[in-house]
Amino acid sequence: MKIIRLALIIAISYSFVFSSEAQFRRRSETKTVTYEEMYNDPYDINKLFIGITPAYGDIHVSNITTGFGVDATYYLNDFMHFKAHARTPYFIGSDFARNSADKNGFDPQSRARTYFFAEASASYHIWDKEQEHESKIPLYSKNYEGAEWAAKVPQRADIPNKRREILFARLGGVYYQTTSELSRAIAAQDITVNPVGETEESANSLNADSEGPVFGNVIGAGVAVGGGFTWIKNFAAKPDKTYEELVDDHVFSTFLDLFIFPMVTVENFYHKPQGAADFMEYDASSINTFMFGGRIGIDGHFNRTLGWGYGAEIGVRPGLAQRGFYGLLKITFPMYGTKLDYSVEAFGR
Repeated sequence: MKIIRLALIIAISYSFVFSSEAQFRRRSETKTVTYEEMYNDPYDINKLFIGITPAYGDIHVSNITTGFGVDATYYLNDFMHFKAHARTPYFIGSDFARNSADKNGFDPQSRARTYFFAEASASYHIWDKEQEHESKIPLYSKNYEGAEWAAKVPQRADIPNKRREILFARLGGVYYQTTSELSRAIAAQDITVNPVGETEESANSLNADSEGPVFGNVIGAGVAVGGGFTWIKNFAAKPDKTYEELVDDHVFSTFLDLFIFPMVTVENFYHKPQGAADFMEYDASSINTFMFGGRIGIDGHFNRTLGWGYGAEIGVRPGLAQRGFYGLLKITFPMYGTKLDYSVEAFGR
């Protein structure tokens, strides 16, 4: 009886294994997709891209902001491209340091600055060449109904195409202004800040032991010098079967920049020390700043008349000493692209 039971168990196990193997073979069966190439030219892209950044998050040690902005990129033939970007918070509640200053009775004379960041750069193409490459493009069909596409592990086709590669060097200008909680910087630097006109430490002086938050404005301006690598594809094909068009029109960049900010200013600020009857103006020149920093990041978009883009970076932004680290994420949508070519050919009859 035991032998019969063991034989049944072995038989059932083998049938399960063979069934699973057969299903796996059916699922992993290679399909052939034929297609007609529609275009494949990474140099024939839009020249100008302008987009709205509806959401960004800037986590800086001295301030955290979320908000919106604008982006622009212009490609000048195959030897240069230009970029510009600006951003600001949605409202005071998404500008954390300024909001905290307002809630903690920040004196109006100090005029807490709204966070603002802007930069513009010009990039020179050290090399700009074309290479043969492949793209793994998901196969999608309109026959997939409802949630069927979401539940699928999409099949991918390896499609040969051309890829444009750009090694660039760039130089840009950067400006920012922000409200910051200076009491954290004062404590981290272990310094003493005296009221304007006082040179010796007194009961009104601010140091690491002072109670209550202290807020002030920081302004920075300088240059970003560095470079990066850009990969551009501009390919589309029409499969012969029921699949939709196969498209890869991604423009992707990595970059590394050095920040040099000759101007980093902490503005004099007003504060009401504990026990004082009124606000006092403080000399912010004793707060240490630094002028060198850097960043590494990525950004990308798609070569379409109406598309979207993205960006991410981390680094050290010049400003308050020991308060420079930051991280940034942003999404750009919609992004409008155009070749700036409005000419129309005309022929006589």
